[in-house]
Order: sequence, then C-alpha cells, then structure tokens
Amino acid sequence: MHFIKNQIPEFESKNLKGFTLVEFLVVLGLLSLTIGITLLFLTSILRGNNKASVTNEVKQNGQLVIDTLERQIRNSTDADSPDGNDAKYIVLNRYDNEPLHIACFSASAELNAYIAIRTDSAPEYTSLTNQDPITGVDVDCSKLDVVKPSSSETPPFINIELILNQGKDAPSREDFLANVKFNTTISLRQY
Repeated sequence: MHFIKNQIPEFESKNLKGFTLVEFLVVLGLLSLTIGITLLFLTSILRGNNKASVTNEVKQNGQLVIDTLERQIRNSTDADSPDGNDAKYIVLNRYDNEPLHIACFSASAELNAYIAIRTDSAPEYTSLTNQDPITGVDVDCSKLDVVKPSSSETPPFINIELILNQGKDAPSREDFLANVKFNTTISLRQY
C-alpha cells in the first residue's frame, strides 16, 4: 500500500490553475450576449441610415419636380386643363407663345410612373424624375389640375399633389422603402 500511495500525487487546492466548466460557460454566455446586443445595435443603425438615405433621395427628386414646375407655371401667361380637372395633363401658355405640356404617365413593365414636360417644337416628353425601376422614383400624380377663379382679374392657379415612392423594383426591405407626399398650389404671376 505504501508503494501506491507514493505513486499517486496528492492534489492540493492551492496549486490548481484554470477555470471550471461552469465558469467557462458563464463567460462564454456573457460574451455571446454582448456580441448579440452589439450586432443588433449596429444593424438598427444601418437600417436607420438606409431609410434616411432613401427618403432623402426621394425628397430631393420631389423637390426638383416641384421647383421645376413652379418656375414654369409662374412664368406662364395662362394655363388650361384640356381634358378637364380630373386629367393629369395641363398646358401652360408662355411668353414665347410656345405651349408647355405637363403630363403624368403610368408605370410600364420597364419604367416607374413619372411626370414629364414637352413643348410643341420638341414633341418628345422629358421626364423630370429618374425612371429607373430600382434606383429611381415612382410618381403617383394624385392631382394636377388648373383652377380658374370666377373673377377675371385673378390669375388661375395649379393644384399639384404628388406622392413619390422608391422605385417599383427597389429592394422591398422596410429600410429601403420611402413614401413622400408633396402638395402645393402655384399661382400664375401675371394674367
């Protein structure tokens, strides 16, 4: 017996180094939780950044359309809606005696819905927005009509209501969707 006792060293508690399995699992769990929370935080920041970027792009496109239309309308002598007030088409008579046509077009298989202008000398419509189905904007022209007041001394005004969305084939994730409404009334300067 004496021989076996000398062969097996006795473990002393003061010489033990390292971690127990429970301590290791607790540290691993806390580390996993910290990494998970950090990833959720970074993901939410990225999604917020994507949403802000897409919304800003759509707002810029809408503001460009409104500014362009406002400049054209204010520098016109008269306005008319040939197909009636429900149409999404108006004609502006300008000082140079060349009418400017403003029309809203529906989406096609390849392009977004858009708003465009043309003159009689250049019969091809020029889009005021990016028509690309992924990177462009889809324009819902809710209202584009001419209102002529009953007083002949008061110039007509144009009601414009546009809803711009991210392109129809843009990624459908929530952070890539944008919907911005523009609503304005623009009066002709001189009648």
